[in-house]
Amino acid sequence: MTRVFAPKVFQLGYVALECPDFDRSVDHYAETIGMRQTDIGHDGERYLSIGYEHHNIVLRRAQQKALAHLGFQVQPGIALEDLQRDLGGMMKSDSQPGVSQLLEVEAVPGVVFQLYHDIAAPAPGFKKTGVAPLRLGHVALISTHADALMAFFEEKLGFHFTDSIGGRLANFYTCNRDHHVVNVLKLPGDRVHHIAFELKGNASHAMAADTLRENGVPIKWGPARHTAGHNLASYHYDPDNTMIELYTDMDQYVPQLGFCEPRPWHEHYPMRPRDWGLDELCAWGTDFAFNLALG
Repeated sequence: MTRVFAPKVFQLGYVALECPDFDRSVDHYAETIGMRQTDIGHDGERYLSIGYEHHNIVLRRAQQKALAHLGFQVQPGIALEDLQRDLGGMMKSDSQPGVSQLLEVEAVPGVVFQLYHDIAAPAPGFKKTGVAPLRLGHVALISTHADALMAFFEEKLGFHFTDSIGGRLANFYTCNRDHHVVNVLKLPGDRVHHIAFELKGNASHAMAADTLRENGVPIKWGPARHTAGHNLASYHYDPDNTMIELYTDMDQYVPQLGFCEPRPWHEHYPMRPRDWGLDELCAWGTDFAFNLALG
């Protein structure tokens, strides 16, 4: 049997964004999404928590929208010093609220990872207003250095490849049981394609849709079921036109078996990693009213 190596990180902890429409973005994540502000940084950046960790989203005022960095929590037993010897980067202490030590690595130009063991957990509580998601699930990145970024995830961090779309135009990777924790798209530009929050359950999609409507936020697509990952998903834009996905029902990948746990709606058994066609984005055949590939 082929030996399966464990990824060096086990979850996406936080996403930091640079926001030209800063005040409206803060309001969107705090009130419409339903996150709690836990801190304000030295430069006025806002730290927002879904309900347990110190932060899951960081917003910085900027002239142009961009990804500032991604935070990944490192597996117990793997020393940051060992990762630094392998990956390079810079060790930082107390560089932000909630994280006492981290390793900052630029995986490819424009994509900075912060790798850490521990984050403060003040447990500010899950809101009962707004969309009120359960957790931060995954992030999708568009990169002109997509091949190098994918190699970094696979070869340096040990992520498992789980699926692709359109001849590997979009590529899915996981570091835990979720079908994907990151998604890399080989398209022009360097930016976040979307950030995904898991909802509490399938019934929450209707309540989330009503909440978005009440706040004047149109849903661009969904809720409907994807093929790659088979998650029930809907998409909208935040005030800086960063796409937000709300999802439930994600496939669970078992690396020891090399396929996802069987589900009644799967097209094939076993559901092994494969390349889906661009006409196979939705299992239900729901048309897209906008260009999902460009975001």
